Amino acid sequence: MKLLFSKLFRQHMYEKIPAEDLMARQRFTLFRIYSFTAFIASLFTALQISTSFEQTSYTGILLYMLATLIMVNFFIVKSIHKLPIAYSISIGVGFLVVHTQAYTAGGLMNSGTMYLCVLIMTAFMLLDARAGKVFTGIAILNVIYFFVITEYTSFTNYNLFKGDTSLIHQDALTTFLLGLFLVAAQSNYLNSGKNVIIEKISAQKDELLRNNQKLKEYTASLEKSNSELDRFASIVSHDLKAPLRAIGNLTGWIEEDAGDQMSKEVRTNFDMIKQRVNRMEDLINAILDYSRADRRIGEDEKVDTNKLVIDTLDFIGKPDNAELIFTNQLPVLFSDRTRLSQVFSNLIGNAIKYNDKPDIKVFVSSIETPEGYTFSVKDNGPGIDPLYHERIFVIFQTLNRRDDVESTGVGLAIVKKIVEDCGGKVWVESDLGKGADFKFFWPKNKKNADPVLIAATIVV
Repeated sequence: MKLLFSKLFRQHMYEKIPAEDLMARQRFTLFRIYSFTAFIASLFTALQISTSFEQTSYTGILLYMLATLIMVNFFIVKSIHKLPIAYSISIGVGFLVVHTQAYTAGGLMNSGTMYLCVLIMTAFMLLDARAGKVFTGIAILNVIYFFVITEYTSFTNYNLFKGDTSLIHQDALTTFLLGLFLVAAQSNYLNSGKNVIIEKISAQKDELLRNNQKLKEYTASLEKSNSELDRFASIVSHDLKAPLRAIGNLTGWIEEDAGDQMSKEVRTNFDMIKQRVNRMEDLINAILDYSRADRRIGEDEKVDTNKLVIDTLDFIGKPDNAELIFTNQLPVLFSDRTRLSQVFSNLIGNAIKYNDKPDIKVFVSSIETPEGYTFSVKDNGPGIDPLYHERIFVIFQTLNRRDDVESTGVGLAIVKKIVEDCGGKVWVESDLGKGADFKFFWPKNKKNADPVLIAATIVV
């Protein structure tokens, strides 16, 4: 029985409407009530006309067809996007029922004209204010039309009541009472629907306030955690660097005291100790840089990327055998200068540092799209095997032996972290012996950094 009622009232269609769209659900509920009410009223009127005339009444047949159309319209609609069309059809058919019935029930004096008020209210509630106003205009024209044909023609009559004044009065009483009931019911429905929406909005507002409060508390907790992590990193950095500096100083003092008495083998070992100390200090600094990479957020400003790249190259130092080539004019954009400079600094620095050619060439270019810019830093170096295209962006991963090229293996990891934190993407296109082309997408609308992700990356 429950399944039967569910299909009869098209509960599945109601559930297709998003739960958050309260107005749409309210409209469908009204459409359901209106369709069944209009069907019953139309069917009753058709039966009344059919039994009032001895001969076949075409008006009765037409009303049977209109009553059927009302229910077909209710059940045939399959998509929620087609509901406004179904609403319009149902109101139009309801109007035709009232209009058709009036010819045999007194024309302008037809008590069924009261139902036009119900139809006008339904049009406003099911469609919109504009449609409601249009239908109000049609209803007014309909009343004027029946005034003219009732007053000046014989198109209308009381054949439905066979001229019985008592039946006319009974019909008027019944129609007006039913019409007033429907108007009152719709007004109550409109008010109750408004209350449901207000209650839902109030509940959502309360939930939003609670979530905002939780978010504020969580943000405060994260800010405290980040502050503590900063202090922790500084302390760890100091505590780790202090013994390293002591080792470096001690080896230097021992070398000074030993002077020429130190053997070549011992001096080589001391040089190795100092190299390892320097490397360890570089690693500590690199770890700190990586942990803070996505938190160094500056203010967005107008940035000429041509000038930015040139300034970056001057800062990191350009060897005499290196050449920077702009393939096309780089854009002037609105962005965080510091973070964009960090990205170019690491990519251009790597293109120079790991290049095995006597004449180093670094090509920089960009492509603009509606969403952002794709920058390219391409070199003529040894290239990278496709097997390692993902690995090189992992922290501490490097393809060169530590003794061949001094590297911490953090630069590309920092690039990846900064670019992704801004909502972009970085990747490499390369084959062995064909150079490497590092590309990154820099969005025009920068994504706000998520404090949860920032804290997580630092903790990890």
